[in-house]
Amino acid sequence: MFSFRAYFFNHDVYINEKYKYAAGEILTAYLNTDFYDDIVEFDAIRVLRRLKENLKIDEFLDYELQSKYNSNVYEAISIFEHIHAKLKKLPPYNKIIKPDYMKLDDLINKYDEFFEDGLRDYDEEITWETSTKYGTGEITDSGHGRLRLHTFFPDDAEEIKKYDKDMVELLVKFNSAIEYFFESYISLLESYKNIFEIFMPFIDEFLHHKETYLTPTELAKAFDEYNKKHGINFTKIQCCMNSFRYKSLIDSSGNSILCEEINFEDLQSFLYFDFFNGIRNNYIPNKCKNCGKYFLIQGGKYFSYCDRKLKDDPTKTCRDVGSRRRYDDKCKNDPIWQTYNRAYKAHYARYMKKKMTISEFEEWSRFASEIRDKAIAGEISYDDYYTQIRK
Repeated sequence: MFSFRAYFFNHDVYINEKYKYAAGEILTAYLNTDFYDDIVEFDAIRVLRRLKENLKIDEFLDYELQSKYNSNVYEAISIFEHIHAKLKKLPPYNKIIKPDYMKLDDLINKYDEFFEDGLRDYDEEITWETSTKYGTGEITDSGHGRLRLHTFFPDDAEEIKKYDKDMVELLVKFNSAIEYFFESYISLLESYKNIFEIFMPFIDEFLHHKETYLTPTELAKAFDEYNKKHGINFTKIQCCMNSFRYKSLIDSSGNSILCEEINFEDLQSFLYFDFFNGIRNNYIPNKCKNCGKYFLIQGGKYFSYCDRKLKDDPTKTCRDVGSRRRYDDKCKNDPIWQTYNRAYKAHYARYMKKKMTISEFEEWSRFASEIRDKAIAGEISYDDYYTQIRK
């Protein structure tokens, strides 16, 4: 259910050939969600693993599991519905999962031979009006009536032991279908957890610690250091791809582009590949130092602040406010920047009083920036810097 094809071309990725995203854009969307707390607080992965085993049917099915089967089904359905409510707002699933996706009760109804239906004494044709305590009548696409179960009470162990070969083989298929269905959701939740337990700390603590783009060598060192320091790290990720090839697509401008086509079995595998592909192109998620939300740096200049509008002043963005705050902090706490700021104000005052021409002021500004950067880099002493910039 959660597998998809991705087509990579430079810093763009096309999901299922038609939904275009920037590299790292999908990961950034997940970083800004709060579903992680729900997964951890309610131990959703462990609960789904328990329910998965409780919904399998075999000759050792005891009465307690049989009697709780229906409540276990609806407990699982509630969790799945909660997950899908989140996915409706998250790429790429908000685009690719259709409203008629396979649900747990759909799956079980495909194997209704193993469940009570209340029709043993019913000798009339099933119609829309047919109703038992286990289900209601519906008409299939072929025009035949069938009972769709809404209450699930499986055969008991003694009945299962009487199954013939065909029924036993069908039961094996049912259990395999339950296994696959639950594992697809468990894998999705594990992928989601790892976004916050693996990707997020790497981004926050290692990828942006210099507040600039890392060189390939610096990135490799950061990657190795992170994997050594963190018990849960990228070495735990097994990237699951079931095919790879090249395919030509048509981009939004109508041009043909040759893409790498990869079929991903799970979200985590896609994010792993897409994340590092984005880093190579300087498309990197970053946490805004003003609002705390993640945003995507899309090549070009490095930013520490996003361009979201401020709630209390929509005419300004985090980048507008943050850059000014950062400059002010430097001027308060760094002697080099303090000296630069005072010298800049003094020379600007001269310009405003017409004691300097515009060309003279611009020439001094370039000189001041260069010598400031040399002082920051330690190429000249602070005393020399202080003397020269005040001239």
